[in-house]
Amino acid sequence: MERNGSHVRGTVGDRAERTGSDTYRYLLFGMVFLMYVINYGDRAALSIAMPALETEFVLTPVQIGWISSSFLFSYVVLNLPSSIMLDVYGTRIVGTLAVGFWSIAMMLGGFAHNVLQFILTRIMLGAGEAPTFSLGSSIVRQWARVGERGIIMTVILCGMQAGLAGGTIAGAWLIGWFGWRMEFIILGALGFVWAAGWVVACRGVLPARQEAPGRGVIWVREVGSLFLSRSFCAIVIAQCCGNYLNFLIMSWLPLFLMKQLHVDVLHAALNGTACYAVAAVVAIVCGAVGERWIVRRYPGLAARRLVVCVFFGCAALIGLLPFVHATSAVVALIAFSLGSMIAGNGANMALLADLLREHDKIGTVTGLTLTFSNFMGMIAPIATGYIVAATNSFDATWYICAAGLILGGLLSVWLVRSEIVMKSAAET
Repeated sequence: MERNGSHVRGTVGDRAERTGSDTYRYLLFGMVFLMYVINYGDRAALSIAMPALETEFVLTPVQIGWISSSFLFSYVVLNLPSSIMLDVYGTRIVGTLAVGFWSIAMMLGGFAHNVLQFILTRIMLGAGEAPTFSLGSSIVRQWARVGERGIIMTVILCGMQAGLAGGTIAGAWLIGWFGWRMEFIILGALGFVWAAGWVVACRGVLPARQEAPGRGVIWVREVGSLFLSRSFCAIVIAQCCGNYLNFLIMSWLPLFLMKQLHVDVLHAALNGTACYAVAAVVAIVCGAVGERWIVRRYPGLAARRLVVCVFFGCAALIGLLPFVHATSAVVALIAFSLGSMIAGNGANMALLADLLREHDKIGTVTGLTLTFSNFMGMIAPIATGYIVAATNSFDATWYICAAGLILGGLLSVWLVRSEIVMKSAAET
């Protein structure tokens, strides 16, 4: 790697191999981890505040489902455009603006006086969050060595569980003392602290490609060629299946625990926090096992597809939840399934980075993948609301999750084989 003043130079994919400072690499990984913590902490703030919102705004289960998904209305639409901006303008600028914008939206939620105003603030929050996962994939692709991408991606994704755990328990405490409005304002303010730190941490990081903004328009014309790749399609489907479970739990877990275990908000928060904390440990252990025993034992470009299949199969045990009633068993099953799904998702996104030929376009391709998977995530809370309203039970939701996870894992093994090529306009 070559340093020129405060700038860190090197081609994408070579930086991790050339860098002389592991400290700097892990600083970036740590900052991305914290971004996910804050991101999902803000999302958990809504789920734990939902009983209070349900009472204040007189909400039905169907309305709860729509409100839980409302931030995804903009999130899904802007995943790809914001990821293209990320590849063009770089992680420093886009990351800082994104987190700052969603933090403003989070705080404005605390001032909403009706359902419409509140939904509008959630749509704003989704717009700010749109590039965050592409940002994480870009950092990992640029700064992680090939042999460590899977475990690093899994550890970073555990920031989601850390955020959900911290946001759930902190949100319950803040609601108890100050009410749900102040909860949103206080948790929203944390994003500005991260944004300031990101500006400092990334002052030596250049965009992957210093190109004119018009290049992004050309990339939009190229993405259609990705769907000619069976490997890419399988990765997208697997990500959709994992995200369905992820968003269902993130949106409905406190209310499910209150109904299933017959507990109050505080105890639902404590049990939910335990689910997220244990899930993070399970994900890290599974990620390490996947890298050490499977990827190394079966070397090859697409070896991680086996990790995806195995851990999605483990996550499918969530389908047994209707038959479990003891508190400890419910918490353990949710935590194990959620942790296995995260490990599978981490391997799936690392697989995308491994197979993509055009390494400098990882942000754009990740954004396209997330557009589809987050659309599926948007459906999960809404569908659950209708299922609960119609059956007064969550059982069918867990069966749907289990079937989807099994499908995603099997398709990964069956279809993911070859390199993913994003052809240029000339090639197509």
